[in-house]
Amino acid sequence: MAFNKNIIQNLLNSNPELINAAIRIIGENQTADELGSRHTKYENGIGFTASYGTIGTVLYQFVTGRDCKRRGHPVRWTPKSLIKDGQVLDRTRDMRRFKRNNPKYSNTSVADIAKMIAVLHWRQLSGLLNVSNTVSTRVEPEAPKTLVIRYTRVIRQTERALLLEKVDAEGIAWERWIPKSMVVNNLGGGELEIKRPA
Repeated sequence: MAFNKNIIQNLLNSNPELINAAIRIIGENQTADELGSRHTKYENGIGFTASYGTIGTVLYQFVTGRDCKRRGHPVRWTPKSLIKDGQVLDRTRDMRRFKRNNPKYSNTSVADIAKMIAVLHWRQLSGLLNVSNTVSTRVEPEAPKTLVIRYTRVIRQTERALLLEKVDAEGIAWERWIPKSMVVNNLGGGELEIKRPA
């Protein structure tokens, strides 16, 4: 079977977790100084093209946890998945700038943008065929979507939020604002069930 763009596209559609591996492969093809500057400088046919040098490096840092601005690109953060955690990138300056400069992607998810970049660079992804056999397709249990917080009393209540007080074991009173939109259930007895923050 010949290696071509359609094979890569079908592979990414059938197993979205491979998008992370694809971005990792393309990012590792960038030169160290291109990753450091977040711009493609050399026309060497590998790595991200000039149009996607900046956003590609942002995606690469996200999936690998590497800090490309530091010498040697050390791993400084926990690697994340563009499929499960991609919404975090929507709030970054680089993604907002990319979407502003490319209005056709303004309502596109980060995972879809990463898939589009991977498909554009399909010639570099022959190694993805080997990776696809090792990527697990099992569904991991999701973390609970809510948590229970305890408080001593409600200090103040506005139309949109609650100011709660909690006294800890040492007798120190702590105050915390909770948006009412986060409250799922009032359990009574000084307990609230709230949505888990992202």
